[in-house]
Amino acid sequence: MSSHIVASSRHTVTSDPARQAAQRLRELDELLLTPKALCRKPCTDPDDWFPIVEDPTKYDDAYEAATKLCRGCPFSGLAGECVERARLQPYDPIGVIGGTDPKLRRQLGIGADIQSYGVAA
Repeated sequence: MSSHIVASSRHTVTSDPARQAAQRLRELDELLLTPKALCRKPCTDPDDWFPIVEDPTKYDDAYEAATKLCRGCPFSGLAGECVERARLQPYDPIGVIGGTDPKLRRQLGIGADIQSYGVAA
């Protein structure tokens, strides 16, 4: 049986899962919210990662283009820090996060409150 007790960077020990998640979220924010992430580079347009699709037949093309923007980012991919951060946040039904579109995140149960969207995680 595994233990949920961890030591934080401040050398404090906690077994509270909510505190652990909050601490990890802060660590991920420090890492991801820098220009090292492709979506945070100067002169990038955040709207490029959040395509607006009014015609459902154009959804795949719009999100494929947005997903390509994440390729090559050191934080993207299902095992990447960007998706790890998305797992700790409420489910986001729009935009590309770590190379995943909303459909894929819903399928994989990525998001802390995915059940509120009627999908079993």
